[in-house]
This record gives sequence, C-alpha cells and structure tokens, in this order.
Amino acid sequence: MGSCVNSSRGFSEVLLPDIADGEFADMYAQTISYGLFAARVGHAQAAGGDRFTRRTAGTYIPATNPFLRRLFNTIVETDAISQIDWAVDDLVQLLSQVDMGGILENFGQRTRQEDPVVHFYETFLGAYNAALRKSRGVYYTPEPVVSFIVRSVDTILRERFDLPLGLADNAKDSTTQKPRVQILDPATGTGTFLYEVVKQIYGNLEKMGLANQWDSYVEEHLLGRLFGFELLMASYAIAHLKLGLQLQELGYRFKGKQRLGVYLTNTLDEAMKKSEVLFGQFVAQEANEAAAIKRDVPVMVVLGNPPYSGHSANKSEWIENLVKDYYFVDGKAPNRAPFTFTY
Repeated sequence: MGSCVNSSRGFSEVLLPDIADGEFADMYAQTISYGLFAARVGHAQAAGGDRFTRRTAGTYIPATNPFLRRLFNTIVETDAISQIDWAVDDLVQLLSQVDMGGILENFGQRTRQEDPVVHFYETFLGAYNAALRKSRGVYYTPEPVVSFIVRSVDTILRERFDLPLGLADNAKDSTTQKPRVQILDPATGTGTFLYEVVKQIYGNLEKMGLANQWDSYVEEHLLGRLFGFELLMASYAIAHLKLGLQLQELGYRFKGKQRLGVYLTNTLDEAMKKSEVLFGQFVAQEANEAAAIKRDVPVMVVLGNPPYSGHSANKSEWIENLVKDYYFVDGKAPNRAPFTFTY
C-alpha cells in the first residue's frame, strides 16, 4: 500500500496537514466511488461508446474536472494501487448495470429535494458516518434558504449597484477592465449555492429575451467569473458533476479543455503549494490555481453557508492574521473568548 501512503502524504502536505491515514483512506475511497459514478454518467451520455470498465472509466470523466481526470488516469487505469482493483471492478460492474438515464431523467426539472444528485453525498454521509459529517460540517442547506439568499443578492446588485442584469451582469470595472460581478462560494460543498446562482442567471437572461444567447454567454461571460472552493474531495467531485449536468441541461456544450471554476483547495490558506509526491502534485496544481484567484480576482459577491461546525480542525495562520481585528471592539477585547474562524 506504499502508493496509498504516498498519496496520503501528498494530500496532507497540501490541504489537511493533520489528517490521519485512516481518514485519508476513507476520503480516498469516497472520491474513487463518486468519480466512478461521474464517469458512468459520462459513459451513459456517450451513446455507442466503449464498454464501461475500470480501464476506460477515466476517459469518461469530463474535461471540466482536470484533477479527477488526472487522478483516474494515474490510479484507476494504471494499477497504481493493485490491492484495491477488485473493489473498483466490483463497483464498475454494479454501475455498468445501472439505468443512469432513468436516475437522471428529471435532473433540474424539480426542486433539489426531489433531485437525486443532492443525495449523492450529504444524505449518504449522514447514514455512512454521522460523526464525520458533523466534524466536517457537511449539512445540506434547504432549497428555499438557498433560493432566498441568491435572489436577495441578485436584487441588491440590481437595485443598489445599478447592475440591471443582477448576477448575470457582465459589465466591466472601468479601472481593472475585469467583470464587476465576480462570484465565489468559499465552502461550496456539493455546489448547492452555485447551482442556484446559475439557475438565477439563466432566469435573468430569459426575462431579458437573451436565453437564445446562452451558449456564447456561458463561454464568454460566466465560466470566468463563477468560482467555488472546496476542501473535501468527494463533495468537490459531486459539485463538478452537478454543475456540469446543469449547464448541459440548459443547453451549453463544453468545448475543448474548458474547466469549471470549482477548485479543490483550502479556502483559509493563501500559500502556493508544492509536493514531491505524484498525487500531491495533482492536489497542489488545483490549490495553486485557486491561490491565483484569491490573489488576482476582485471578487464582489461571496455567498453560501460555511460548514456547520462550531470549531474546525482546519487552521491557517494566514486567515487567523486577517481576522485578528475582528476579535476587538473599539480596540478592546470582548469579555468572552474570541470567535474561532471556521471552515
């Protein structure tokens, strides 16, 4: 299991320094499972493709998720961890018999309580490991709450910032020449808030009679200003799956090596990363691309709910220094312990 130990070391170097080998193995298994599910979705959409096997699965991971593609090309297709081949093969066989078209036929047509994609992580984790769910703060935000927050942000942009298309507005700042409405969910989970943002943007364009321009709009004015950061690999994989499916359902077709702006990264860490371990290099590339966004993108809209955990094991000197001023009121410390910034 040397490859798995090295992968754990690479992951801890870049994202979660205190993660134990057992916790990493669990996270790794979840990611392989959800990655295979995403591959099976891609396989179902590619009518007449090759037979779905462990060795062909990586070819069906969407190019919109380069990290997951690199992971599968290295681990699943090349026997890098031969000890788990039997488990992967069993899962592949199970997925190959699933009626994926039936599972996804109502995707995007109902509220997310009825959409099966929303249950692929939060509901599963609650049954599988409730303690892990609590410690990582993985809780589904109800659809009406998400909708209210997103619609409120959209209204504020239109009425207070003179941006007539709200979240869909692509007006550029006269100084930076970058779009004013840059959007970030810093704890995106499975993409619930970004999903609602895309839905709102499409609705705004529809009201303006611009829905027929959706394909060019997404390519030129949406993908480059919609971002999400996520720390956990499995929920990151599901966010990519869900948002990719949504954009396709609305009529967009990804081109070439376009990626979604959802990154596997520690939101509370600014530093550029490097690793000598192959798996760590994949994670570091994601984290470094996200670091460039943190440094260079003038984010205007930060929305979403942070994970519901009172005290997180995720610490970072960078973020703690940034929030130090908030520990004081008029230069004086409050009469209670300062709030612990959590992710």
